[in-house]
Amino acid sequence: MRKPNLKMADFCLDNGGRFNPIYNELNYFIGVCQNNLGDFKSAIDSFKAVIDVDPSNLPARMKLGIALHNYGMWDTAENLYKSILKAHPQYADIHYNLGLSYLGRGKIDEAVESFKNAIKINPNYLQPRIKLIVVQIYKGELERAIVELKSLSEKYPRFADIFYYLGIAHASYNQFDEAIENLKKAIEINPSYKDARVKLGTLYCYTGKYQDGINEFEEACKIDPLDEDLEMMTKTVKTAINSYDTKSVKFSEIVSDLFHKGITDFVPEFNRGVQIIPDVSEMIFIIMSVSEEDRTLCEMLIPFVKEHIMENKDYPDLHNSLGALYLKLNKFEEAEACFRKAVELNPKYMKAHFNLFYTLKMLKKFEEALKEGEFIIENGMKYPDVYSYCAEVCLMLSLYDKAIEYVKKALEINGKYSLAHFIAAQVYERLGNKKQAKHYINECINSNPSGFLNAKAKEMLKRLEEE
Repeated sequence: MRKPNLKMADFCLDNGGRFNPIYNELNYFIGVCQNNLGDFKSAIDSFKAVIDVDPSNLPARMKLGIALHNYGMWDTAENLYKSILKAHPQYADIHYNLGLSYLGRGKIDEAVESFKNAIKINPNYLQPRIKLIVVQIYKGELERAIVELKSLSEKYPRFADIFYYLGIAHASYNQFDEAIENLKKAIEINPSYKDARVKLGTLYCYTGKYQDGINEFEEACKIDPLDEDLEMMTKTVKTAINSYDTKSVKFSEIVSDLFHKGITDFVPEFNRGVQIIPDVSEMIFIIMSVSEEDRTLCEMLIPFVKEHIMENKDYPDLHNSLGALYLKLNKFEEAEACFRKAVELNPKYMKAHFNLFYTLKMLKKFEEALKEGEFIIENGMKYPDVYSYCAEVCLMLSLYDKAIEYVKKALEINGKYSLAHFIAAQVYERLGNKKQAKHYINECINSNPSGFLNAKAKEMLKRLEEE
């Protein structure tokens, strides 16, 4: 497991109050940090404190399930996930986490079913795919697992876990050269991959490359200096090698223990601490509400989000979060690239589709924006802002009838939606119908629009009255 992101944790704890002075939000972020730093019991308390104040807080309930899982309370986590899925059956992450909890209790068939459910919802969800393959490894279906992992490695060449499990599969098949190469690749991608270093060090020693093995064990100890078992193992190996007594170490037994375990013995490795990977998303949501002038937090967060993406390139929520930050900074080209990556990874990710739609509008790529807007409406995002933005795009494309159609749909949902009235006024002005233009611009002003839109509306009304 990779090291906790200490910089992100410090950032949350130091700046949580800037996002929202209400302690409920701060408890949420502190819980995220506590989980990722390994203090699972405290994380449980923090998330429960949020839920006590707001029992319907879904993100806090989801994170509580992860903390319960990490603390070994798999039955409690399982019940929590099931209750969430009753109301939200399309949450792929919950199906995946439920699968992990099933594994914690040795329910292999149920776990496999949960992982498959996650993949049905999001076919590009990599983690449950990997877990399904790992189950194959520990059921002895090695050839099939190796073929599937190799296929994934071609599609995701920078995902360390794939090469880690390829190494395990090859070692379990007594293909030690291939195992060593894949473990080295995992470490090249993620130098802090402790488990990969331990297994690589063991294989080096087993194949007689003792100094290389010691080097890997020492690097693993640096990554996790509190792992007493690893420290003792490293000292034992070094002592044996220095005294030329390598037979006493019995590397064949160590290799057998590490690579030839049954599925039940492997449960602890399945259930090693689960980090809350999309821990920046909710932070960014709150940052979006700060004033336009205060963009310091966005600038500060971008490097942290990029760091998460380097380690989790196939997590669409992270790409969407980075795009949201760029959008806040008016860096529309960068935002577009991020949102496109998010929807490529998960074509059903409507939040990212909406963000891409809005960004394309801001970039004046109106034809592309209209296609994206029509797509999200077809997929159920039938809201006044979506219809109004589509109307605005149609206005810019001189599709006036279509623009009016979208305006009417927006006003059917919310008759006082200021932006819809403003766009209708613009359309009718373009069509030369000043009477209708005045009607809609007055409706806009009477609906108490925001300061900027109010000023634009009054400016337009003055122009119409002077003509």
